[in-house]
Amino acid sequence: MNPARRTVATALVLATAGGVLQAAAVSASAAVSCASPVFKRQFFANTTFSGKPKKTDCDSAISQNWGKGAPASGLPSNNFGVRWTVTRDFGSGGPFTFTASAQDGIRVYVDGVRKVNLWKNVSATVKKTVNVTIPRGKHELRVDFVNWTGTANVTYAYAPRTTAGVDKVKPLTPTGTAVSYSTTTGAAKITWAGNKEMDLAKYQVHRRLKGSPYTGKPLATTTARSYTDSALPKTGASYYYEVRAVDKTGNTSAGSTDKLVTTVDRTPPAAPFVEWDGCPDGRPYAAPQLVTTAKNAADIVRYEMQRLDAATNRWSTVYSGSKGAICDTGYPADGSKVTYRGRARDAAGNWSAYSAATTFTTPDRTPPAAVAQLRAEYRSGVPHLVWSPVTGAASYQVLQYDPATGGYTGALPGENTTTRTDVVPLQSAAVAHSYRYAVRALDAAGNAAAPVETTLEMADRPEAIAPFRTTAHAFDEGVMIEWSGVDPWTVDESPLPTYRILRTDTATGETGTVDGCKPFTPWDEPLEDPETYWTWADDDAPLSARKQVNGTCWDVQGASETAYEYRVVTIDRYGHASQPGPAATETTPDTERPAPVKDLTAETVPLGVRLTWTPPDDTDVSGYRAWQGVTDPDSGETVWKDNCWTGSSLAATEILCPTVPDGATHVYKVAAMDDYRHDEPLDALHPAEVSATLPDTRPPGWTGTEVRQDQYPELYVGCSESSGLGDCSRFASYRVERWDPVTAAYTTLAEGTTDGAGYHMDTTVHEDLLGLYYYRVVRLDASGAEAVTRSSAYGIWESWL
Repeated sequence: MNPARRTVATALVLATAGGVLQAAAVSASAAVSCASPVFKRQFFANTTFSGKPKKTDCDSAISQNWGKGAPASGLPSNNFGVRWTVTRDFGSGGPFTFTASAQDGIRVYVDGVRKVNLWKNVSATVKKTVNVTIPRGKHELRVDFVNWTGTANVTYAYAPRTTAGVDKVKPLTPTGTAVSYSTTTGAAKITWAGNKEMDLAKYQVHRRLKGSPYTGKPLATTTARSYTDSALPKTGASYYYEVRAVDKTGNTSAGSTDKLVTTVDRTPPAAPFVEWDGCPDGRPYAAPQLVTTAKNAADIVRYEMQRLDAATNRWSTVYSGSKGAICDTGYPADGSKVTYRGRARDAAGNWSAYSAATTFTTPDRTPPAAVAQLRAEYRSGVPHLVWSPVTGAASYQVLQYDPATGGYTGALPGENTTTRTDVVPLQSAAVAHSYRYAVRALDAAGNAAAPVETTLEMADRPEAIAPFRTTAHAFDEGVMIEWSGVDPWTVDESPLPTYRILRTDTATGETGTVDGCKPFTPWDEPLEDPETYWTWADDDAPLSARKQVNGTCWDVQGASETAYEYRVVTIDRYGHASQPGPAATETTPDTERPAPVKDLTAETVPLGVRLTWTPPDDTDVSGYRAWQGVTDPDSGETVWKDNCWTGSSLAATEILCPTVPDGATHVYKVAAMDDYRHDEPLDALHPAEVSATLPDTRPPGWTGTEVRQDQYPELYVGCSESSGLGDCSRFASYRVERWDPVTAAYTTLAEGTTDGAGYHMDTTVHEDLLGLYYYRVVRLDASGAEAVTRSSAYGIWESWL
């Protein structure tokens, strides 16, 4: 309260300085400005507040008692008026209580709206209390007081209602928030503008980690408009701050705008711990790994790994970098023990403590040394891969490069690895001029050394591969030789190897070459090379070959009844010859024909000659063959005809050779035969020869040389299209005649017409065995003239005689 003094002609103006209301004297005519919430007070010398106020000053509270005196100098003690006005910010507003008392009248307005009305000339002080809701923001309060007569006093106060059930209005959100951070102290200072609510009780300061929500519990509570957070962790993390206002009822405002602080990072990460990992691609080195939590790892930018030297007990740094897992190429994974420790550094440069020292037994991933002195050695044409044993190697892999796929395949038959250092590799690629093989050593843990390669050049192979199987068996006039061979490195379907067949006399040891094979045909043809063809390999074929070459040769050039050993030599496509293959022994058939017969004689008989002889000394004679020489009318040369007759009554060393007795000398041959074959040509045998001069018993003009065999000569007297007589219609009759050597004339035996005629049999000469008779059949035309005559000579004989 600032009661007016009547003796002072100036007004007092209250000014706020440092939060304390101070009065400043101003002249009555000067403009008065009062800082809210101080009222501006105006004194009027009337009760209608008209005209210019007599005095204006500032009043911090309305509570005056002037008694019966004047309120200020120059004013009357009755019929005066006093007006108080103030415009203030009520913040969020809310429920308020207005308390007023006066003698005489008092009125209270909010933004010109009357809230209290005690406007009477009274003889005692009147009072009134009203509840008012004031909206948020700035509003004007105006209090009008009048004194008509008598005593004058007035009081007015307004205060927020803070009962929980009444005040449900939250304070406004604090504004003007700002934050500053000291990297030296690590403290953050938050400031904000003060709230205007009259019932404000305090402020709450909240903090949250970036990425996390605010919790319900505040970091701090204060009535001031700033707060210094000295307990902020120095981890480099970012935090948000907000301020909330709380009134006396407990209503809390929303949070202010977030303000970000990024702290200085002086907190080292937690120490990692060491685990065992593995080097990429199975590399044979120790592989420690520094492991930590995902939250801790998020801030780590560098790891340092140290290894303990067991000999010196000193630690040495083996890695420093951004990865926790390392491949320590300075320590082989060879099954030994090794100890590691490590630490981590964050982006701010803070190093963690070292982890606990951890000892591991390394897995054995150190391969043995590579094989040395890998080479190809050829044995009997077969390539052997040979290398020196490797210390620490438990087995070896043998691989072949396949140009078709660009990869390597296993080259060991029936197994993946071997303990041998001398192997015959598989050949599974396409046949080529060269092949690439690789060998690598493996230890007991399966660690493989680097492969070592070698190339096989087939043109450099010193010899071919001999057949693996040879058979020989007697066949007809010779020996059939068969063989099979494999060579996966040079044999495909074409060209096939060639072969040379060696034939050794087992008795003399003399060896020669079979220079030709008899074709397997029923005809005599020139000798030719062996027949060869490929097939899929037999189960017993060596070298795990997929294809094999088979060959046959029919050898007919060996000596008769001789035991021979046959071996076959392979000649590959490069001209390299193999060693002779396995032997096959067989004795040739008896191809030596018997010796000539002895004492061969020719006895003249009517139908020709009777040949007799004495057998040769050979013990395998099974029969005889006889030939007579006949002059070929076209060439004039002698040809040999096998046309002699046998008979049941004839001895084994006796035979009849029918020959027309023509007064000439005729030559005969006889050969002894064995069981070999009976159709061989004469020049393959050993015949004896004899000649005989025969009488001439022929009828005049007889030119035929054939003698037919029959005991009852039968003559064809008919005519047919197939008889070769031409037009049969021209014949009317026939006549059969036989030559009579006594009368030297033909005797008629039969006559008849040709219609339906067939044969005429002479039944009168059958007892004249070995006799020779000349016949002719004369065919006559209708006039009786002789049209055609045919002649035949018959020897009286049958094979059963």
